[in-house]
Amino acid sequence: MILALLLAAAPDAGLLARPIEVSADKLELLNKEGRAIYTGHAKAIRDTTTVTCDTLTVFYAAGHDVSRIVAVGHVEAVDGDRTATGERANYDNLTGILVVDGNPQARLGKRTVKGDRVTFTTGLERVEVTQAKTVAPSEASAQGATVEIDANLLVLEDRKSTAVWTGNVRARRGPTLIKAPELTAHYDEQGVVTQVQARGGVEATDGDKWARGQRADYDNARGVLVVTGKPEARQGPNRMRGSKITFRTGKDTLEVENATTVLQADPKKKKP
Repeated sequence: MILALLLAAAPDAGLLARPIEVSADKLELLNKEGRAIYTGHAKAIRDTTTVTCDTLTVFYAAGHDVSRIVAVGHVEAVDGDRTATGERANYDNLTGILVVDGNPQARLGKRTVKGDRVTFTTGLERVEVTQAKTVAPSEASAQGATVEIDANLLVLEDRKSTAVWTGNVRARRGPTLIKAPELTAHYDEQGVVTQVQARGGVEATDGDKWARGQRADYDNARGVLVVTGKPEARQGPNRMRGSKITFRTGKDTLEVENATTVLQADPKKKKP
């Protein structure tokens, strides 16, 4: 087993200026090319971050300082409560940013998500996932129901117990589908989604029920969706407008406050 302690100085002399401990079964030094290749059970440790993989390449800048590290093959990155796995990882020592790709999966606490790319930043207790696909556990009383959320970008922050999705967001629980530009989910200590808030122009469907407005609030424990912000709704052939529209997952009822309704006549029926 080869063990090396590398200098990892950076322009910021604070958090980024830390040594990196690297170990592996084999080490190949390519001094003229400014890199070192570690193969077989490779591991790099820097402060609270540990990266393990099959092959790890260290690139040096002037003065033999580490500029970046590239990990390939069965990559696992762990930093406190954050974990990411994938086939590749690139750590930029100048910015403290670690990017994992190649069918990556991220976990922050009990929250797990898949996507195209997972990003950690040194010193920040957050995870960013592009093209995120999330499956979150739901309330136990919901008989194993889950909340599935897809979006262009997901940001998970540990201490806030929240997750924020942006860009082409689609959230589904059972027959209920919510589409919005931005969605925020709140979690309890068990990692279960409790509340969902959608903003910026929301469209919701549940069976033959449809609603649209500027905002939507979904109580996951009760399966209650409330749409506000000049909302309008449709159920079957009937259209409605009001100040607040409410419907409940799995039920046919639709409630509209301060309602104005347009009842459509059946064209097949003859007039008396």
